[in-house]
Amino acid sequence: MIIMAAAIVSCQKQPAATATIDANGDCVFQNSLVSFRLNGAKNPVITDGFEAILKAQDGKQTVVKDRKAAMAASLNDGGTVLVADDSLIFPHANFESFEIVEQTAGHVTFTLSYPEWTVGEDKISLKRKITLRENQLFCEVADEYNINSSRDISVAAGFAKRGVEMNEVGKDYIIAWESVPGEGNMGVGIVVPMAERFEFDGLEDNALAFCDARYRKITYAVGSCWSKGAITDFNGWAAKVK
Repeated sequence: MIIMAAAIVSCQKQPAATATIDANGDCVFQNSLVSFRLNGAKNPVITDGFEAILKAQDGKQTVVKDRKAAMAASLNDGGTVLVADDSLIFPHANFESFEIVEQTAGHVTFTLSYPEWTVGEDKISLKRKITLRENQLFCEVADEYNINSSRDISVAAGFAKRGVEMNEVGKDYIIAWESVPGEGNMGVGIVVPMAERFEFDGLEDNALAFCDARYRKITYAVGSCWSKGAITDFNGWAAKVK
């Protein structure tokens, strides 16, 4: 009976997109084309920015390069940030809870909750919902902020600029082609249909998409690629976004 049960389990098809908590307490979510990390409570690097783990298909083999390059108080390879008085406001702690909302053969949806933090008299918290689908370079994100403040605070989506060789700002997106020392190039990008203004040379050396200050829930997409895979140049990356 035990042998039969094991055989049934081994024949079940694994989901094409997954989200898990790794041994370090970080959230790693991936499909066959991309992998991302979001730092958890035990990670000493405090950031809610996405970190792209380089991933490419080399024939039938998957090649992965985990740079572990996330920086504190940074958008890294994508995310949102609060903007007040021309300054960026980042969380003071990494996510503290993780929940799978839906897992199917073709996609995973999950939530991450960030604990409340204080900036002066402002009290802020963040709940993030992410969906990653099979065979997609971009994941869908909804960031909902709870803000108790007397100041004018708005939300912007974007990414930190690192080694940019080429970039493009479209009607609802910003993308860049960046050099990765010793590893070729990577494409990074965000798509923000609800943004009212895009600035590649934004505050604190970030590419930013600014949303109306009334909005506290921002929906957007974050994506990446690696030049060692099917997309080998900037034009190929741009074609995936348009």
